[in-house]
Amino acid sequence: MVEWAGPHEQDALSPRGSAILSLSVGFVVSVLAGSGFLLSLVRDDLHFQCSFLQMGSDDPGSFYCADGIGYIGVGVVTYGVYGVILLIALAVAIAGPKRAGMQSRLMAGISILPIAMFSWSTWYATSARPLDRAPGVNYWVQPLLAVTAVLATAVVVIVAAGLFSEPRIRRVGFCVATALFVAAVLIQPGSLSAVAVAFGTLAAAASLDRRVPNEVESPTITSASENL
Repeated sequence: MVEWAGPHEQDALSPRGSAILSLSVGFVVSVLAGSGFLLSLVRDDLHFQCSFLQMGSDDPGSFYCADGIGYIGVGVVTYGVYGVILLIALAVAIAGPKRAGMQSRLMAGISILPIAMFSWSTWYATSARPLDRAPGVNYWVQPLLAVTAVLATAVVVIVAAGLFSEPRIRRVGFCVATALFVAAVLIQPGSLSAVAVAFGTLAAAASLDRRVPNEVESPTITSASENL
């Protein structure tokens, strides 16, 4: 027998509204709080659009980077992609409640996309480097190796959690992934732009799990009237 929450309980829980709110808050945090850290990562750690110059043999050298306007394109591309991800996630959240379990797993899968975008874009920013790079410096390994390992682990946990049909098990996996997201931001604050979007999407997936009906098995009772 399948039991759904009553009308007042559904209004109080509002899983769909919670999902939409989580998505919106995650994107806003990404833009307002994460953009500054992203700029610092791209310019100061990855030295994107920077040149390493030495003024003489005794000069240890320093980086000369573009001004803030030169990084507008980075922000437009990054948040343009995050905006598309947000629209896809909102479409999933607004969909009907008939396959809520599948919606939750689909939403969890969408939460991987910002992490993939962050990993690819940071790799690209360090792959197309000018010839005048600083000697003995790997632009990607030092600032990103540890955080990439943590984010990759979170992705594995999300995928593994999505394989289970039991909502409680999925939510445990989502909690573990959330803890890994927090660790990733502490290791590399520049990842906040992606992690905030991913966290909001994962929270939306947990909210949609509340729309899955509780299946209660009841013994089959044959009434006397049916036997007559």
